[in-house]
Amino acid sequence: MFTSLGIYAESFEIPFLECTSEFYAAEGMTYMQQSDVPDYLKHVESRLNEEQDRCKIYLDISTKKPLIATAERQLLERHISAILDKGFMMLMDGHRIEDLKRIYSLFLRVNALESLRQALSMYIRRTGQGLVMDEEKDKDMVSSLLEFKASLDSIWEESFSKNEGFCITIKDAFEHLINLRQNRSAELIAKFLDEKLRAGNKVTSEEDLEGTLEKVLVLFRFIQGKDVFEAFYKKDLAKRLLLGKSASIDAEKSMISKLKTECGSQFTNKLEGTFKV
Repeated sequence: MFTSLGIYAESFEIPFLECTSEFYAAEGMTYMQQSDVPDYLKHVESRLNEEQDRCKIYLDISTKKPLIATAERQLLERHISAILDKGFMMLMDGHRIEDLKRIYSLFLRVNALESLRQALSMYIRRTGQGLVMDEEKDKDMVSSLLEFKASLDSIWEESFSKNEGFCITIKDAFEHLINLRQNRSAELIAKFLDEKLRAGNKVTSEEDLEGTLEKVLVLFRFIQGKDVFEAFYKKDLAKRLLLGKSASIDAEKSMISKLKTECGSQFTNKLEGTFKV
């Protein structure tokens, strides 16, 4: 009727949007205080779906865009910082794939992915620092970093839609972590490889060993002091070969080939020479 009379926008849409804004402003504040972040995000998702349905059922098509924008502004944009501060670390620690996927899709709607990316960077640096800086955990540092990186990669793939910006954020944060104790990290990565390539520790198949080498190579790329790594790796390699303690000559050559691909033949000349002694 309002549409037929030409008074839909003035007599209905404007006051309707004003009331909607007031309603969601109050509801957003209440729910943020009373709910945890996963439940709040589900509620927001549900409300946005309701508004989509409302437009289909009994509102003019022209109302859809401003109505959805009003709900998004009051339920999401006003609470970006609160959502991240209150629940992002918990979601990451719990590897909550679906909840993280939801937060990504909702933040994408309101152009807030930069805030999410910054929160991810802070999380990685804060969590990773505990793995890298505690000298009492040096023995497990590399394996812990590999587990942490694998967890982040799965979240990036399944929750963050393989967003390239988030991939760069993970890489930058990991480079920062690896080089907090530059020389020590290089040494520990070399020692970790020594343990995996030694015959006495051959508890995995050739395929599993190759997979481990690939994963460690990811950490190696972040090392700034690669000469330190090379010195420790060369010494350990020589010991394995001289004492006949290598788990697999093929694996040894495979690792050197990988290092050669990463750093060039000049980096691996001395390592390759070890096989000729």
